[in-house]
Amino acid sequence: MRMPVLVIAFAIIFDFLSVAYASGMPENILSEVRASIESRYPDNYSMQKTLIQDQVKSYEYLEGYYPSSVPYDVFERIKEKIISRYTSNFSMQKTLIRDQVESYEYLENYHPSSVPYDVFERIKEKIISRYPYNFSMQKTLIKDQVNSYLELNR
Repeated sequence: MRMPVLVIAFAIIFDFLSVAYASGMPENILSEVRASIESRYPDNYSMQKTLIQDQVKSYEYLEGYYPSSVPYDVFERIKEKIISRYTSNFSMQKTLIRDQVESYEYLENYHPSSVPYDVFERIKEKIISRYPYNFSMQKTLIKDQVNSYLELNR
């Protein structure tokens, strides 16, 4: 009766280790990620495996992610802020960095023709000065200001 349980447990552990250790994630970082997840989900090995695999995949994705649409120095500032806040959470880093990049790309092409150029520039200037390198917040607030301006000037 105990043998099948041991075989299954060994298979799960072997599968988990082969996925985790076959990654490009350095051992010290993997250990930190595992410890954090294991402490949040003790005895839930399926959840641990899923979350660790997601963290490894996110780490590997981020290692090769450099969008050509964003200047290098801007991209580094985006990453710096997010990494400092979510040091060992690569899944969150990936999500937030991609959101910032997508917002940056959106703002680069966002020029509402129905708003006078000088008004739009003032809107952008105020928001950018308040939220530098937070393109997601800039996008949200700029769009809100533009929509409010349009509603008031119909």
